Amino acid sequence: MRTWLIIGAVAVLGGGTVLVRTFGGGEGDYAIDVAMIDTGPLTMTVETLGTVQPLSTVTVGCETTGKIIEIMVDDDDPVTQDQIICRIDPELVEAAHAQSVADLTRAKSAALEAEISEREQAAALPVATAQAQGRLQESKANLLAEEYNWTRVDRLYKEGNATEAEWTAAKARFEGAQATVKIAEAAHDQAKLNEEFLPKRSRQAVEQAKAAEKLAEARFASTKAQVNRCVIHSPIDGIVLKRYMDVGATVNAVYQTPPLFLIAPGLDRMRVNAKVSESDIVHIDVGQEARFLVEGKQRIEFEGVILHKRNQPEMVQGVTTYTVILEVDNDERRTLLPGMSVNVEIQCVHRSEALRLSNKALRFKPPIDLTLRQSMIDALEWPAAPHGADGKPALYSKRDHAWRFDRQSRTWSAAPLWIGVTDNVSTEVLWGGQAGDVFVTEFIDQSSSGFSLKEAIKLARPDNRTL
Repeated sequence: MRTWLIIGAVAVLGGGTVLVRTFGGGEGDYAIDVAMIDTGPLTMTVETLGTVQPLSTVTVGCETTGKIIEIMVDDDDPVTQDQIICRIDPELVEAAHAQSVADLTRAKSAALEAEISEREQAAALPVATAQAQGRLQESKANLLAEEYNWTRVDRLYKEGNATEAEWTAAKARFEGAQATVKIAEAAHDQAKLNEEFLPKRSRQAVEQAKAAEKLAEARFASTKAQVNRCVIHSPIDGIVLKRYMDVGATVNAVYQTPPLFLIAPGLDRMRVNAKVSESDIVHIDVGQEARFLVEGKQRIEFEGVILHKRNQPEMVQGVTTYTVILEVDNDERRTLLPGMSVNVEIQCVHRSEALRLSNKALRFKPPIDLTLRQSMIDALEWPAAPHGADGKPALYSKRDHAWRFDRQSRTWSAAPLWIGVTDNVSTEVLWGGQAGDVFVTEFIDQSSSGFSLKEAIKLARPDNRTL
């Protein structure tokens, strides 16, 4: 007759795990760990690295060329909007401004001269047309007289009462009068054309002169602005994060704006840019809560909400990440500083009351033949996927199974499960189990060895000595 010695050590661990050690003397000894389904909170999180930055930064540059003659603020100094923070030597820009003043005066004079010429021409053109018309009428009257005289002399010449010289002179005067009429007509037509087109040219000249005046005014305004911008003002209320230049340095704003200061609007509220891997970004949504700890004189926890998830990927050494942005309030000591690296924990899903099973039970594989084990899994039947309160399929639901062991018959059985979210320690059970159900997490067959040093060391740990 065989005598069995059974000693049970039970310890309730986090996530509903119940550790049961059972062993005895003789053939058939074994050690078994089990996990029990319990009820409690369950949170699925994504952990990633983030960088603390101000909500925004403003780079204050210089838009004029010259030498820095005075700087009023330094790194970490507070500034207010429109406060003078730097002065540039105005010598060069003042000389350019004086030239623009002279150019503007000359352009205004040219525009006034063009307008006077336009008005003068507008008054003179009708007079010239009238004069041309008078000369045309006069030439026509002279032609009429010369035509009469030529007709008279020609008749007398044919009758023998006039000499050839008189006939020739009369004919010459008649033809001259005809030519004079044609010239007068052409002059009259030219005067009418001038009256039609010359005002347009004058108007064009006036518009060109006014355009030149506006160009001079723009140049004047530009040089005046350059003079004013020799005095640099703070564009916002905030704090100087960095000063780039020193007194005596020469800045050249011809090709690009040289930076002078980097100003942040304040450090009372900060932004965290977190890099999330491509495998985790699908779990991130705007509005999710996030937190991180800063170790220092005290452990300070900061909490925020995801405000933005950027779609633009970043690839570094073949690793694709996406940026998510959250904002947090800084503490009174201004613990959070720009550039700090923090480990951000983003809460993707939270269950305040969920059925939980240890992940070890879902990973466990019984010590039986692989073909038999697979056939047992294939024989399992799962119902349709569970639905949430809104009637839609439950989030993260998928089929899985866990194993039970019958101590009396030493047989294994698989239980089908629908599982949900996980916190990497425990997993939500949506269907197939209830609180108190026990599943195996580890099984050690000790029948082949009378003593296991590894198991003895494991049992000797302080957390396994609780009776």
